[in-house]
Amino acid sequence: MLKRHLLAVWSLSTAVLVLGVAGCGTTPSANTTAKTSVTSNENAGPHVGGSISINASPHGPWADVFNPYVPGENQDDIVPDIYEPLVQWNGTNGTDLPWLAKSWSWNKSKTVLTVHLQHGVTWSNGKPFTSKDVVFTMDMLKKYPAIDGNALWSYMTSIKANGKYQVQVTLKKPNATFFYYFSETLIVPKFQFEGKNPVTYKDSHPIGTGPYMLKTFNSQQITLTRNPHYWQKGKPYLETVYYPAETSNESTILGLATGKIDWATIFSPDLKTSFVAKNPADYHISTDSSGFDDLYLNLQDYPLNELVVRKAISMAINRHLLSVIGESGYSTPASQNGVGTSMAAEWSTPSLQAKYAAVFDPTKAKEMLLHAGFTMKNGVMMTPKGQPFTIDMDVPAPFSDFVTMSSQIKSMLGAIGIQVNEDTVSANEYLTKLETGDFQAGICWTPSGPNPYFTQNGLMNTKFSGPIGKTAVGMNYERYSNPEVQTLSGEFNATENPQKQKKIIAELGKIMATQLPVITLLNRNEPIEYSTATIAGWPTSSNPYWNAAADSGPIVVLTHLYQK
Repeated sequence: MLKRHLLAVWSLSTAVLVLGVAGCGTTPSANTTAKTSVTSNENAGPHVGGSISINASPHGPWADVFNPYVPGENQDDIVPDIYEPLVQWNGTNGTDLPWLAKSWSWNKSKTVLTVHLQHGVTWSNGKPFTSKDVVFTMDMLKKYPAIDGNALWSYMTSIKANGKYQVQVTLKKPNATFFYYFSETLIVPKFQFEGKNPVTYKDSHPIGTGPYMLKTFNSQQITLTRNPHYWQKGKPYLETVYYPAETSNESTILGLATGKIDWATIFSPDLKTSFVAKNPADYHISTDSSGFDDLYLNLQDYPLNELVVRKAISMAINRHLLSVIGESGYSTPASQNGVGTSMAAEWSTPSLQAKYAAVFDPTKAKEMLLHAGFTMKNGVMMTPKGQPFTIDMDVPAPFSDFVTMSSQIKSMLGAIGIQVNEDTVSANEYLTKLETGDFQAGICWTPSGPNPYFTQNGLMNTKFSGPIGKTAVGMNYERYSNPEVQTLSGEFNATENPQKQKKIIAELGKIMATQLPVITLLNRNEPIEYSTATIAGWPTSSNPYWNAAADSGPIVVLTHLYQK
């Protein structure tokens, strides 16, 4: 599934929007000579041809898996170029962008959603896309709950096709968040997935409705080619998209600086020097704010399941240093209530943000543990059971910012006697361990959405958890359970009143700040790197048609890019 989406809470009326004119791309990642010899033709406008090389995140070697529902695989950045959702949501202006769905409407009680599909859409093999594919995809999630990552069937009672181009969804009761989750779901073809187990089916030869098709695969590079059957006539403009398998943030930055990579969303300590300065006229950076970087602790493990322990750990962490040293100031220290700086003005108050601000006080952190029955022995904190307090922290090798922050946290906790053992693992192993609960501690991003509820609920609702050893349906990796969260979630979903929703967000924020199911570290603000050397059509300040993040499904931007 996509790492993050921002979709409107309610879509109350029929939505119809004409899709905008788009663009095209650069040259093969391995062919830097061809890049430098391109004749500028930007004024000619969008036209078919060229290529682009993208590395949204350095996951390491690719796996031959394109099924968007297989847990633990690393193709999240690529699959949305092949498989599409019903709707895209534009975080830059807060509007829904019809995609496979051209319009939708609710009945008066907001329990029945009717979706009208685009006509003339085909799969990349030329077969028609119809309502049966949408119904099949949703029924597949019902049959295999482990892949229902947004818990859609906790809201739905049924889905049916009314002819080839209409789908009708009936809900158990009105739900303010359902459309967000439903419309972001990637639709797969019935003829391809029928009879397959989507939990394990690799889908090595994907057939999608998206602008690109798989051309070649190897573990070091995935190559996509233009879909000649794409339903948005004339698009995409770029002929080829390359996804090289980078092993680290450093190798990705080197690829950007040398022109081998055109687009990325990765961290580097000094992008102005390592990237922009290499070609100031064409190398650009922007940022993408989405959720937080959190320290996840396994709440099934003693003593991490003790609240006093989580409070002491939080108090021992200097978030200012994490921001400055770990993230070069891109990501800033966060409040503990799950309300980020970009949403605080609308969904919180200055007093609440100040009340739930993280406090750095290692002396008090140590005192709290000693008062709770922990003891110090030769500089080592001992649990009340007489064992050294040791935490095993999984560290994803490709993500240099997480590596640095993990090392800093190890030092900070060591200062109060807590020993941290760092276990460096691959990106895939790191995510799999979090998803299955096979971890004690690890830094990771959080879910996000159009308001803080999607982060708060996504982290704490048991719908997004799972038993230890089983893949969590969502990002409740810590396995937190609190009946009050479930009650507040129901109340939020039952109202469309912003003031009532704001009060519920405040209550959920109080739980996050006082119970610390996760330890919030930083407001996540990812750098975005892109090159205009051979490619035009990027979002700009004068035309901010979309967010340029390459790691949240770049399909909209890709359909705007074109070769100069």
